[in-house]
Amino acid sequence: MADITLTDQEAQTLLQCLNARVEPPEELAKKVFPKLYAGFDFKTLNRASIPTIEYAGKRSEAAILNDASTFGAGSPLQLVRCFRGGKLRQQAEQMEFLKENGVTYETGWKNLIVQGDNLQFLKTCFLNQDPVITGKVKGQVKLVYMDPPFATKGDFGGASGEASYADKIDRAEFIEALRERLVFVRELMAMDATIYVHLDTKMVHYMKTVLDELFGPYNLINAITWQRSHAHGDTGQGAKHFGRVTEHILAYSKSEQFTFVPQYVPYTEEIKERDYKYTDEKTGETYRLMPVDGPGGAAKGNPYYTFHGVSGYWRYSKERMQELYDAGEIVVSSTGKSLQRKRFLKDAKGTPVTDLWLDTSRISPTSDERVEYPTQKPESLLERIFLASSNPGDLVMDPFGGSGTTASVAEKLGRRWITCDFGKHAIYTMQKRIATIAQSDKLGLTPEQRKKKRPYDQAPRDFCVVSVGAFDFSKIMDLRRNRDAYIAFVLGIFGITERDEQFAKKYHVNNVVAQKDGDPVEVYPVWDDKWLKEVRIDEPYLKEILNQTGGKLKGDYFIIAPQTCTRVGDTRLKNRNGEWVTFHPMTFPYKILEDAARHFQLCEQPDTPANINRLISSVGFYFNRTVEIEVKKAKNGFKVTTFTTSITDAEGKTVEGVDALAMILVDTDYDGKDFNVDACVYQKDIKADLVALQGVTGKTAIIAVDKHGNESKVTTVK
Repeated sequence: MADITLTDQEAQTLLQCLNARVEPPEELAKKVFPKLYAGFDFKTLNRASIPTIEYAGKRSEAAILNDASTFGAGSPLQLVRCFRGGKLRQQAEQMEFLKENGVTYETGWKNLIVQGDNLQFLKTCFLNQDPVITGKVKGQVKLVYMDPPFATKGDFGGASGEASYADKIDRAEFIEALRERLVFVRELMAMDATIYVHLDTKMVHYMKTVLDELFGPYNLINAITWQRSHAHGDTGQGAKHFGRVTEHILAYSKSEQFTFVPQYVPYTEEIKERDYKYTDEKTGETYRLMPVDGPGGAAKGNPYYTFHGVSGYWRYSKERMQELYDAGEIVVSSTGKSLQRKRFLKDAKGTPVTDLWLDTSRISPTSDERVEYPTQKPESLLERIFLASSNPGDLVMDPFGGSGTTASVAEKLGRRWITCDFGKHAIYTMQKRIATIAQSDKLGLTPEQRKKKRPYDQAPRDFCVVSVGAFDFSKIMDLRRNRDAYIAFVLGIFGITERDEQFAKKYHVNNVVAQKDGDPVEVYPVWDDKWLKEVRIDEPYLKEILNQTGGKLKGDYFIIAPQTCTRVGDTRLKNRNGEWVTFHPMTFPYKILEDAARHFQLCEQPDTPANINRLISSVGFYFNRTVEIEVKKAKNGFKVTTFTTSITDAEGKTVEGVDALAMILVDTDYDGKDFNVDACVYQKDIKADLVALQGVTGKTAIIAVDKHGNESKVTTVK
C-alpha cells in the first residue's frame, strides 16, 4: 500500500471529519484514497453522455436538419385525388372540393395519404412552408407509429451467418437512413408526444441505442415484446434455433409530459374463479376482498385512525371509509381485527397490460381484416397503442404506411392521420381500405363477435391522396398552358417551398411567387411568348423592378430564369432611398427540363412481394411519364398484348416491354368511377405476358405501374 503524505493541518481536518462523521473535503479525500479517485472521476461521470452507436457515414443532427433547406430536400406536395364520404371526387371538382364551405388546405384539415419517399415528405413538413401542411404538422404530431423495414440485403449476413465488410456497410447505411428519418420525426412531434418504433430482433438493439441518443434513455416508456404468432415451421426436428415468434416495439416520449392511459385485458375464467369467489347476498353480484390498509404508513401520507375498533394506517380518509361502510362495501372480519373492501366483478377493468403482449396475434389467412398485403399488422395491436398514448382529435403519423392499418385504426378512433408510402400498391391498398372502411369490422370485438360480422358502419372523414416529388412530365414541358406546374418544378430545383401568390401584392411585382429565407423570389414567365422572345434580365430590367416597388425593396432579390433569358450575374443597385438591393439570378439551362426527366434516377417500385417493404431514398423530384397497356381476357386470367413506357435504366437505356413493369393492380368489379384494388400481380408472377387470375369478367379493370411508379389509365379487360 502506498504511503499517504498529509500535512499537520490536513491530518487534523481529517480527524475532525471522522469524529463528526461527515465526509472530508474532496481534495483531501483524493489524497487519502488516491486509487479510488484515480479510477472514478465522479464529476466527469455525472456529466458523461449516454453510450452511442458509431459507424462510418454517421452525421450530426445539425447536418441532417440543414439538408432540408438545400437542393434535393423537401419537395412540393401535389394533389392527386380527394374523397368525401369514401367517394372519389372527379378531377374537375378537386380544387372546388378543397374550398367548399370556406374550408381550404390553408385553413382546414384533410387526412392525408402521401405517395413518395417519406424522407422527402418529412423534410417538407420540417420546412413548414408547403400550403398543404403549413402550420398543421410541425410540432403538432401527438403520436408516431413506425414499422420500418427490419433489414436489407438478405439480413446482412453470409451463408454461415458471418458479417462481411459489405454487410457492415449495408448495416451502417440502413441504421443511418432510419436515424435520419427519426431526427425529422422528432422535430415534427409535439412536446407531449410519443413514438412507437416496431422492430425485429436483428435491428432492435442497434435502434435502441439510436433512440436513446435522439430522445434520451430517461424518456424510454417501454420495450414491448409482441408475440406475433405461434411457432413456425422452422422449429422441431433438425432446427438450429428456437422458434422465432416475437417482435419488439420501443416506446419513447419526447419529454416528461406525455399521454398514457393504462390498458386492460379481460379476466380469464381461471382468474374469475380464483379471485371472485364471493357473492353479495343483496345484489347477487360476484366480488373479491381487497385490503384497505395503507401500505407505507405515514411515510406515504396514509391517515391513521381507529375504525370499528381496528386501528391503523388506511388508504382512505375516515369520511370515505364511512361512506364505503354505509354502502355495504367494507367487511369486518369474524375476529373483528381486520377490514377489507368488496370489489365487484362488474366494476373490474381487468388485468393491466404489461410489456409482454401475448394476446394480439397476427391476422389469420381467413380473417375479414386481411387485405393481402405482406407486412400487414393487426388492428388490435395499433388500437392498444392509440388508446394508451393519444386522445380523440390528436394527429397521428405513420411514415411507413404499408397496408394502412395505422390510418384505419386512427379513423375508427377519431384521430386525425397522415400516412406515407413509396409503393403504388400500398397507396391503392390504403385508399381502398379507408374509402370502404364502413364495411370493415368495429374495433374491440371478441372472436365470437367477429364471427357475427359487426361492421364499423361509418363513412370516412374527408381524405386526400397527395404526391411528394412527382411531376407530370407532359405538363412541365407544355409550359404555356401549365404555369403552376412549371413554377412548382423550378422552385423544386432550388429547394424553395415557401410559395404564395400573395407575395406579388406584397412586393408589387407580378411574378414574385415565393420567398427564400424571407426574401422575394421572382419566376421569369417563360409561359408568356412575348417575354420568352423579347425580354431579357439585364440592368434596365432590374432598375424597373426597383421602380415598381417604390423604393421599398431592400436586401436580396432572387430571379429564377433560363440561362438564355439572363444577361447579368449578381448585381447590386441602390433603391431611391439609397439602400442596397442585391439581385441574384438563379439560372438553369432550358434543356434541364428534358435532361432531368431522362437522367434523374428514381428508386424502383417493388416488383415482388419480398421487397415491398424495403427502405427507399429517392431523388428530390421525379417525373410521371405516360404508360400504355392493353389486355385481353384469357383462360384463367388475362394477357398483356401491349405495354409501353419510356423509363430508362441506370445507364440511360430505355427499358422495353414487360421488363419495365413493376405490377398490375386489379379491380375485379370496376364501376367506372372508383378504382378499388382487389388484387396486385407483380412482374415476377407474369409468365409469357399471361396474368393468372380468377374472377376476371367484363367489369374487370386494371392499372399498370412501371418500375418508376408511372401509372397507366384505368384499362378495361376486353
